[in-house]
Amino acid sequence: MYKKLVDYLNRIITENLELESKEKALFSFGLELFVGAFLEAIILLILAFLFNIFWPVFIALLSFLVIRPYAGGIHLPTYFSCLIVTLLVFLLIGFIAANIQPGLAATIIVILSVTIIGSILIHKYAPADTKTIPITDPDLRQDLKRKAYIVLLTFSVLAFVATLLFKGYLNLVIAACLGIFSQLISTHPIFFYLVERYLPEHN
Repeated sequence: MYKKLVDYLNRIITENLELESKEKALFSFGLELFVGAFLEAIILLILAFLFNIFWPVFIALLSFLVIRPYAGGIHLPTYFSCLIVTLLVFLLIGFIAANIQPGLAATIIVILSVTIIGSILIHKYAPADTKTIPITDPDLRQDLKRKAYIVLLTFSVLAFVATLLFKGYLNLVIAACLGIFSQLISTHPIFFYLVERYLPEHN
């Protein structure tokens, strides 16, 4: 059903566009990623609502998506595997955030930890591209790395301010930290190795 929807939308849109074969392939790939991400988000948020963890999951997902275009990270080879991992990661974050009562000091420590570890990951691995969409332009790589740093720093400042101003919602700050951290840690080579080793393209 997912593939049929993508093919249908691709056919409708490209009929009115004069694109070369390579451009059509890139457009089709981008459309597939967009539709897949949109459907995953809808399914995830519906489940989060049913489990009564909507806001922690929503905030974690938003934090993840804000830095994703700049830091990069792994891409799972099939839509089903991506959906399963997405649901497992974000529902787990939602359950954790919804069932903890972090103190002010603990929340600040989490923010600082995410900022420090995240900066190291960005410095060493971002932008983490894939074989399907390699980033070969060194200027583009530096630009994306710089923007990833800016997003992380902005996030850290906002999280710190929110911690001081909204002390009754510290669990949501933790959810945001876990969301952005889950994105940054996905840039580590070990996750690329695990995907290539256990979820090869032909599976």
